[in-house]
Amino acid sequence: MSGDSSKIGPVGGIVRTTPLRSATSATAAAARAAAPLAAVADSLPAARLIRLAGGLANQAPPVDVARVASLRTAIANGNYGVHPAIIASAMIDFHTGGVE
Repeated sequence: MSGDSSKIGPVGGIVRTTPLRSATSATAAAARAAAPLAAVADSLPAARLIRLAGGLANQAPPVDVARVASLRTAIANGNYGVHPAIIASAMIDFHTGGVE
């Protein structure tokens, strides 16, 4: 491999070409004071989402009881017909974002 390798760091990244900016004590103190407040503010939406997800997980999934009963009856009576073309079309619509 040829070329200028002076800008390649130990793991293949680009080495910083400008010096780091030094922080004054006032800037550092302000950053330390703001960090806990930002962490608390960021955790509130996450905690709310976790509670919401937990509540949804505890609920039973929605089931169309009448549809299940009609399908069971049709299967038991031998009237349930499988139509591969309709199933294939529905699968393609689902996976391509088409209308259900």
